[in-house]
Amino acid sequence: MIDWDAKTITLMDKHYQEILNPSVNLIYFCRHFEEIYTMAMNEEVLIPDIFNDIMYYTSNGINARYKVLFSPKREEEIMEKLLPQRMKQRAKRQEAHNNGLKYYYAFMVGEVEDFVKRYPFWKDLIRKY
Repeated sequence: MIDWDAKTITLMDKHYQEILNPSVNLIYFCRHFEEIYTMAMNEEVLIPDIFNDIMYYTSNGINARYKVLFSPKREEEIMEKLLPQRMKQRAKRQEAHNNGLKYYYAFMVGEVEDFVKRYPFWKDLIRKY
């Protein structure tokens, strides 16, 4: 079980509910993190960028992804395969950020929506109002 910084994540979740529509359910992500992360890594699928940020919010400050155990060789293989996708993701994030908050928010939610299209059983990652 991950030692999430529940107070910070709850505040962030509330903030995103106020500014994003649809919104991203950070609490749901944290509750199901180990399942989501393990599945995505085993299938070599990039996690939406907003979740990469949330993984830093643990009570001891160690990224949650380091707490999900893969063999060192397998982890290296996964990270190597995902590196080109991660670099594209970072470039898209920066481009969206440079274009303004509207585009940045659309980028964040869009990645989660795409993830949910691929994995519809994780539909609760999105809150629609």
